Amino acid sequence: MAYRKAYPSKLSFALKGDSLHVHSSGETQYNPDLWGIKYLFDHGLPDKLAKLYVNGAISNTTALRMFFLKHLFPNIEFHDAENDKFSTIAEEIIKNAGTKYITYASNEYPLNNRGTKDKLESCIEKELADNLSRHIPDFSTRAKVVRQFPANIFRNHISENSRITDKLWIDMVSMNSLGELSPIELKVSGNIPLDLFAQGLDYGIYCHLFKKHIKDNWFNERIGPKKDKITIYYIGEEFHPALVGRDEENGIISLVRNNEFFNIVFVKITVDKKRQCITGKSEVIFDARNQCGL
Repeated sequence: MAYRKAYPSKLSFALKGDSLHVHSSGETQYNPDLWGIKYLFDHGLPDKLAKLYVNGAISNTTALRMFFLKHLFPNIEFHDAENDKFSTIAEEIIKNAGTKYITYASNEYPLNNRGTKDKLESCIEKELADNLSRHIPDFSTRAKVVRQFPANIFRNHISENSRITDKLWIDMVSMNSLGELSPIELKVSGNIPLDLFAQGLDYGIYCHLFKKHIKDNWFNERIGPKKDKITIYYIGEEFHPALVGRDEENGIISLVRNNEFFNIVFVKITVDKKRQCITGKSEVIFDARNQCGL
């Protein structure tokens, strides 16, 4: 059964030729850049170069994501309605990450002993953190996991008033067997939708900007800035058809290409909700490292 090609009512789409303009009406939880990609995909345009314009206010988090999306989706050009102001904002943050723009340091924010709430997803998160190599072969049995990692960027000093990006917490951060910093997004019950995919990309971008800092502070890997990628893992029971497709139809991840910054990996698990544990063997259902590209 084909999935229904539906779009959020808070977003409007205007397609003319190879150019798509996405507008948002007021505050919305939906990400116009990712929904724009889906709209283009549903209309067959990513087979050739397409232009995606996100109109309206663009947060710094969205600006950073739009800047890096071109590497994941090379057939799409990303623009805004202000002469690509988003790109200027993103480049300035990237250039000054670690100096003008800072994040937490382990001597002041150790992030140890992150607790487990009496909720299903939190219990599954703890099980994964304690047994990551059992469920994802990319990790060694000695892999350290930091849970509920605050992925925030601040200007000059750490305070709520100086925070420049959305307030985000990464479910888990670890390092895989290749020494790649790995943010992990977990979703239990329901499927991983398009906007959660966007959030995982935001986690990956944060880890890319502060890769050496995070490794030095929380993983004791003082070997200097390596030219390695960030590998983003999405773990869930189901993934929305808009992402992975259904039956004969593909989802937008079929457009994702191997690139110099990020690997994307989807891992499907089965959860026994009554016993609050993972059952059976996990399955990698998508791995961008197998896609065309670098």
